[in-house]
Amino acid sequence: MITITLRKPNKLNTTVLSPLSAFVSFDYDAGIVQILQSMSSRVYIPETREWEVPMSQVATLCNKLARYDVEITGELLETGKGNTLTLPASFQFKTTPYNHQIEGVEYGLNHNTFLLGDEQGLGKTKQTIDLAVLKKGTEKIKHCLIICGVNGVKYNWQNEVAIHSNETSWVLGTRYTKRDRKAYEGSSEDKLYDLNHLPSDFFIITNIETLRGLSKNIGTKKRKKMVYPIADKITELCKKGEIGMIAFDECHKAKNPESNQGEALLKISAKNMVALSGTPLMNNPLDLFVPLKWLGYEDHNYYQFKQHYCVFGGFGGTEIVGYKNLGDIRQLLETMMVRRLKSEVLDLPEKTHITEYVEMGAQQASIYKEVHSDIKNNIDKIRIAADPLAQLIRLRQATGYPGILSSSITDSAKLDRLEELVEEVVQAGDKCLIFSNWEQMTGVVWNKMKKYNPAYIVGDVDPISRVKEEKRFQTDDNCKVIIGTIGAMGTGLTLTAGTTVIFMDEPWNRALKDQAEDRAHRIGTKGTVTIITLITKGTIDERIQEIVYKKGRMSDMLVDGKVVDTKRAAMLDYLIS
Repeated sequence: MITITLRKPNKLNTTVLSPLSAFVSFDYDAGIVQILQSMSSRVYIPETREWEVPMSQVATLCNKLARYDVEITGELLETGKGNTLTLPASFQFKTTPYNHQIEGVEYGLNHNTFLLGDEQGLGKTKQTIDLAVLKKGTEKIKHCLIICGVNGVKYNWQNEVAIHSNETSWVLGTRYTKRDRKAYEGSSEDKLYDLNHLPSDFFIITNIETLRGLSKNIGTKKRKKMVYPIADKITELCKKGEIGMIAFDECHKAKNPESNQGEALLKISAKNMVALSGTPLMNNPLDLFVPLKWLGYEDHNYYQFKQHYCVFGGFGGTEIVGYKNLGDIRQLLETMMVRRLKSEVLDLPEKTHITEYVEMGAQQASIYKEVHSDIKNNIDKIRIAADPLAQLIRLRQATGYPGILSSSITDSAKLDRLEELVEEVVQAGDKCLIFSNWEQMTGVVWNKMKKYNPAYIVGDVDPISRVKEEKRFQTDDNCKVIIGTIGAMGTGLTLTAGTTVIFMDEPWNRALKDQAEDRAHRIGTKGTVTIITLITKGTIDERIQEIVYKKGRMSDMLVDGKVVDTKRAAMLDYLIS
């Protein structure tokens, strides 16, 4: 008789393979020993004469032991459907959730640490916010820390917190200029100060770069040592119960556990931890090491992890030429990941709109500031121009790609984020449409997207080529992206092969954007279309979005001189304020 006992490992006398383990005991049998030794992850515990196997591999083990009598017992069998935690009847969502979002929150109630791997557009952010607010009530957690794997995304979180909860949020290190009270991101010292003097806001938001360590001289011989003051402070706050939950967004971006920020992240642990990623991580198991290690589901070091999952070859036998044992990692993911695809969710709306905020780097910000100053100095001339909006084009282009205006500065926060979004869409097996107002911008985007064999439609594309590019996008599996101007590609085409539409910049008129969106959303569309608009934080982008899409049509105010001069002046002043 073989007994498999399901229980939580005792870290004092076992080598923990996972948070949940199966302990196998039996009278000595060489055949059983051979089967256990063939398991990819197993440890023999001589003190108790048991073999420990991760819970994720119990099904595989039972199949291998089919010819033996096996009894499964233990405390984990008692956690059945009847004991599963569900949403309290008293809990009120601020924004109405879809069914899969309720299921995601309930999954979080029953898993203190897990990976939320929903496909892009299914509301991973909302589910995490709702779960944190719920746990604030049920577990009395004081603060939830959001760590963003992509710089700039922290402002998306701040916006989503305001939409989906009644809680407030604080971006670590936020400071304000004395003259005009404009917000900016402060230094590492400012962020550490905020942690030492925690604000009253429930959500604390930062990016993973904040965790980076510093090289410091230690001792009389002044030997160099890496110290992690911010990560250490967060760890201290977690131990004190000040931070009761941590969410790590875009977790697949933290690929190297030996990097400065990777080491810092792995120092941090809280009672409740959620890793978020819409990328199908199981395509490359190495991308999973940091999330699994951080969540507590991987006890091996990085070298052991690579040896187990990678096939080496090439020069010196050190190059990764393939992967193995992927079944093991898929079984593990089944125990700690919830992932839904848009094609599986039945109650989604026809369109899902997402605003993605990005943050300019120092060089791009300098170009924007230069153009902004020039416009302010010439505002009187712009006010009386026949087409005042045309005078603002340079300012808008600076938020997208400063290389249009400068031969030396080509940094672009929007292009960086675009590459990440398209990669996620393509890895999920889908296609996307990319729009801009300007051909100069679409040309830069086309160059960035070359590896996806993009189709291209702008004003000087002749009608015959236009039809060919439309057909190529619709029928060629190798053509993953179509790029075009809103004027040329925004009407008259059927591009339903795409499930995601990305706007690099907003048109002045809402109707133009609706028409462009409907290239993908029309008869023949399968499932929900996700509409993503890239907005550069702290720029004219935000003003345009607010006026055009929250307060009505800009065309009635400025386009074609339909507004009186006094109101025109006020509107222009507001746009560049």
